[in-house]
Amino acid sequence: MTYEDLPFGGIATFFKAPYVPAPTTAEADVAVVGVPWDLGTTNRPGSRLGPRALRDASTLWAFQQDHETMYDGEAGVELLGGVRWADCGDVAVGPMWSPERYHNSVVDRLQPIASAGLFPVTLGGDHSITYPVLKALVQARAGRPVHLVQFDTHMDYWEDEGGQRWSHASPIIRSHEAGFLSGLTQYGIRSLHTAGDNIALAQSRGAHIFWAQRAKDMLPADLVEHLPQGGDVYITFDIDALDPAIAPGTGTPEPGGFTYYEAKDILLAVCDRCNVVGLDLVEVAPQYDGPAQLTALHGARLILDTVGAVFRRRAALS
Repeated sequence: MTYEDLPFGGIATFFKAPYVPAPTTAEADVAVVGVPWDLGTTNRPGSRLGPRALRDASTLWAFQQDHETMYDGEAGVELLGGVRWADCGDVAVGPMWSPERYHNSVVDRLQPIASAGLFPVTLGGDHSITYPVLKALVQARAGRPVHLVQFDTHMDYWEDEGGQRWSHASPIIRSHEAGFLSGLTQYGIRSLHTAGDNIALAQSRGAHIFWAQRAKDMLPADLVEHLPQGGDVYITFDIDALDPAIAPGTGTPEPGGFTYYEAKDILLAVCDRCNVVGLDLVEVAPQYDGPAQLTALHGARLILDTVGAVFRRRAALS
């Protein structure tokens, strides 16, 4: 271990990975990209600082030589054996940019990464980033859609919010309308801002909605049995899916929600069953987090858990 590997040493890239703006599969398996955008927020702003907070929190686990291995004693597995990471920095976004300009910037940065065969991990930013991220991914897949697995308090299925169609209240409905989704599964929904017509519309399009209390009472295997076995899945994780008692640093928290272990167990079940092709984690707003950085810590750890499960499945099938 060197000084640079210590949490307080060196440069705080995600997991202390090498900074590589445009990696290839010869250099990395996983490409981390930040999208510091929160102009889609309808409640408390601040998630533009989420990528920085998640990177800083991730340095807690950067003790491993070459950042490639990590043993999870609870699970009895090598969490990240042989997985090579690259931090590509952030997408360029600016104050008062139009939704179209911001979307284009995200697509222009993410599409080459996905086309190169890397596993994209995108750090938000508010949840509106998921639409352009999915657009980039589907373009890289020659138009083939993905089944979206969403962890969230909110459905994000509003036709518009205050007349705005591109806020963090609408990325899922916009993605459905654009043909990016072959299916939709939502875990942890519990918001009082969930309207009946939104529920009916999503379900009419085949959405599987698992309300928070129901999901907490079910076994992970039962929660994922409807997902396409071996099918291509993209995961979007809004940190407000977690109980704000353990993850207060977010813009639109609501009472209830998953514990770390509940969320982790569902994520691992999804990764065991499906071919996960990408991941984003959004809505971390560190100014509401407090000095312990609990929200960012939970977010960074869930990213490591998920990526580890994705690559263990790939190794088992190879």
